[in-house]
Amino acid sequence: MAGFRTDNVLECSAETYWGKIFLDDEYNRRLFFDELHFTEWREIDRKEVGGKMHRVLKASPPVGDVPAALKAVVADGAGYEERGVLDTKGQRYEVNAIPNRLADKISIKVTMATTPTPDGRCRLIVTGEVTARIFVIGGLLEQRLVNDLRRSYEKTAAFTNRFVAEKSLK
Repeated sequence: MAGFRTDNVLECSAETYWGKIFLDDEYNRRLFFDELHFTEWREIDRKEVGGKMHRVLKASPPVGDVPAALKAVVADGAGYEERGVLDTKGQRYEVNAIPNRLADKISIKVTMATTPTPDGRCRLIVTGEVTARIFVIGGLLEQRLVNDLRRSYEKTAAFTNRFVAEKSLK
């Protein structure tokens, strides 16, 4: 198992992030296609259950250069199904990402949470853990996925701040 954590200040309140940005169609289209260069990102299902929003997404991030040892694992891409639960009151989004390949051997869990700062902004803290139970290459795959996730969430925070400034959100 390998883990990661990012901690970034967003130039908006937590209420603005969860209520006006996180689920916004334009924000997500620009983030995933223009900024992160996904080949697929679409919402399949969304429903309220017990005061929390449950949603299912299909996504395919770019693969980039892959070490030879991992080529067989990601030969068909790195697509996944994201099953997430959003608790806007708790300012938290919990995700279980199920890869298109080797779903019985790879586990990816991510939690996004915000905390307010004294100046009206918020901190976006993302934690995650990846487990790959694959003989010989499991550790290498875990580290690659953790590095990709960390880089993706850092880019997400920077893009979010540009989006907030562009749309004059606070």
